[in-house]
Amino acid sequence: MELSLRERDRVSVLRQVSEGVLAGAAGAVRLGVTRRHLRRLVRGFEAVGDAAAVHGLKGRPSNRSLPARVREFALSLAADPLYADFGPTLLAEHLERRFGVVVSPDTLRRWMLEAGLWERRRRRARHRSRRPRRAALGELGQWDSSVHPWLEERSPGDQALISIHDDATSRLLMARFVARDNGAENRRAIIEYLGRHGRPVAVYTDHAGHFGQWLSKKGERTGTIISRALGALGVEVILAGSPQAKGRVERSFGTAQDRLVKEMRVEGIGTLEAANRFLRDYWVPFWNERFAVEPADPRDAHRPLPAGVDLEALFAETETRVVGRDFTIRFANRRWQIPEREAGGIVPSAEVVVERRLDDDLRFRFGERYLDVEPARQDPATTAAPRAKPAKPRPAPPKPGPDHPWRKHFQASAQQAIARRSLRREREGISNGNQPPRTHEPPRRRGKNRTPGEDISIAP
Repeated sequence: MELSLRERDRVSVLRQVSEGVLAGAAGAVRLGVTRRHLRRLVRGFEAVGDAAAVHGLKGRPSNRSLPARVREFALSLAADPLYADFGPTLLAEHLERRFGVVVSPDTLRRWMLEAGLWERRRRRARHRSRRPRRAALGELGQWDSSVHPWLEERSPGDQALISIHDDATSRLLMARFVARDNGAENRRAIIEYLGRHGRPVAVYTDHAGHFGQWLSKKGERTGTIISRALGALGVEVILAGSPQAKGRVERSFGTAQDRLVKEMRVEGIGTLEAANRFLRDYWVPFWNERFAVEPADPRDAHRPLPAGVDLEALFAETETRVVGRDFTIRFANRRWQIPEREAGGIVPSAEVVVERRLDDDLRFRFGERYLDVEPARQDPATTAAPRAKPAKPRPAPPKPGPDHPWRKHFQASAQQAIARRSLRREREGISNGNQPPRTHEPPRRRGKNRTPGEDISIAP
């Protein structure tokens, strides 16, 4: 029988007490037992030897151990490709929720380690300066997006998850899947948040283009649509200097990329509509029940929206146009007519604000009043297709003059070629025993193409 170090120390004490080397009271103190129990151990040692120091249940399965079939079923589920990347905690929750099998995450982790289905993951501790939470719900909302293949191979490409978490409670106050992480989708997200919860005191975001500032053509910095609209509502926009600054929402994406992806895989979700329904019906309630904490201040710091505020107008793209003399406005390469019934207080050269809302609806506003404009009637003379302009004749290429270097080079090359040909013929004639051929002079040229310096004979 193999004894542990503690059991060997116990055997040594029992032997000393049995041989009379150590008193019973001192032996009981060393073993941490009563004198009566020590006498029982000594009698057992004298009867069976070293086995008296070993617990009687050692090597026997616990009466509280789970049946072997439960272990086999849990390991078979962990080896299933559908659950292959589930961790012990998430897999234990699925065993209980879907199959009614209750297994603690620690027991399941030990089983998976023994079966080689899980590896210990050691994380290096990083030094961070802890920022205390805000005191009440609604004082600070951490707003961020995560682009990830949330639907895996069931939907091509990556999707974006936009989330707003409360800093004081870690509650998930708004979450939605979108095809692209852009300014329009983030405006829809904050409109949904404001309509559901009211105005927070501040929001904590990153330096994305739809949150930060734009540099205009004049070199001036101007706020974005979101920052201007939230400023008009009295909501402070705080831009984080690093991802760690808004660590709660960043860590929530790490959890969601593990748990949420697998949960949607089990449910067979493959579209954004189904994914958003799953967020609303399951994920948001689960998160708030599992991970939310109680705030230091029980009050809700959200404030109601101002009376009569139109969030669609507040978060719309706006441009300014000038009214023409004919009371028309030009926008998006079209002209819009201001009818006479709407022209009260408007004069030519007045400025009208054009709102392009998230549903691509155009609204024309003069001051605080919206105008009912109409598409302007086009003049047939101006709407007719323009006639094609006649093509201009291409000018003839210029001709070089008689003293041009190109002309001199050409003539010199021609004369050299004639001279070489004559010399070759002369050599061929001598070698054949014939008379040398007559040399031919180059033709004399007349007019402006003659050789410079060439004399021109004039008939009498």
